[in-house]
Amino acid sequence: MEKGRISAAQVAVLTFMAALANSLLVSPTVAASVAKQDLWLSPLLASPIGFLIVLVLVKLNEAYPDQTLIQYASKLLGRPLGITIGLLYLFFIIHTTANALRQFTDLIKLTFLFTTPTLVVASGLLLVCAFAVHSGVEVVARLPMLLLPVVFMLLLMVYLPSIKDMDLHKLEPVLGDGLAPSLKGTFRLMPWIPVITFMNFYLPFVSNRRGILWWALGSVTIFTLTMLVTFVIVYAVIGPATSDYVYPFMVLARFTRLTEFFEHLESFVMMVWVVEIVIRITFGLYSASIGLAQCLRLPQYRPLVLPICMVIVLVSYWGIPNGEYVFSPELIIYYLLFGFLLPVLLLAMSMIRRLFSGPHNEKDKKGEHVI
Repeated sequence: MEKGRISAAQVAVLTFMAALANSLLVSPTVAASVAKQDLWLSPLLASPIGFLIVLVLVKLNEAYPDQTLIQYASKLLGRPLGITIGLLYLFFIIHTTANALRQFTDLIKLTFLFTTPTLVVASGLLLVCAFAVHSGVEVVARLPMLLLPVVFMLLLMVYLPSIKDMDLHKLEPVLGDGLAPSLKGTFRLMPWIPVITFMNFYLPFVSNRRGILWWALGSVTIFTLTMLVTFVIVYAVIGPATSDYVYPFMVLARFTRLTEFFEHLESFVMMVWVVEIVIRITFGLYSASIGLAQCLRLPQYRPLVLPICMVIVLVSYWGIPNGEYVFSPELIIYYLLFGFLLPVLLLAMSMIRRLFSGPHNEKDKKGEHVI
């Protein structure tokens, strides 16, 4: 089905940039609305969840090195229940990818392409992602490595000129209302953490398995630090008004000035976000395509790419009432159910099975059972 091989570093960078896609622009508002000046603590408190998800996925990959979640769910739960859970998980992937697409099209419509139909914007973006997915896992994994320096350069062009306008006193008093507001902000940030679970569709193709865990943990660490820096800069410049803007990072860039030649740097932010959103949707599209092919026992996933693209467009257009719906408490619980609880339960079942029954044969011991 897939002959390509990738490195642990490529998976780590891919996961980092996919998680960063929707969190960069919207997360300061989401956290500031409940945590206020303590919003910078929220990504720090959320990071243990990310580390735990990574650890669970790596342990499952060690037990079943050549399989994805769809495959070892069928092995652990039995094929009927495993396929049912797998299809629900695939819907979760498609739905969260459609959420990312909806946030992107909303921003484009609100700030740049006022009269362009939403369907045109979404379809054009998905065609680019479909081309990358159709080219195989190596293209999907190497694209972020190629674009990472560009993204960091553009972010620094917004961060560095903003330093002179920062007022760290706006972040005081620290924990003025206790830890509860920061914990609420942590809960509001959960929609981006389960994206890490899509990593399980890429781990079977990693060639240097010995470095998977450290690279994956590094990905979560860099993501947390990026969010921390972004939150501090945005709130230290904009202050309590951060929660009043839908895209405060865009507002920050709009009033940032770099020398006498560069002003209104929101175009740089849009360049970063277009790159990030292409990687995020490609990340989810490949996962959904190869997962559905495994559920249906198809020899190739490529014929499924365009149909899944059409489903993503339809879900983003009709299945999501508005951008704020993505951050509702009910939807966050839904994210955590499939993005966190499901992998943890599968790992627990794998450990219990090995503890009480032991491997029945050498292939089962090595996780080489193919479904």
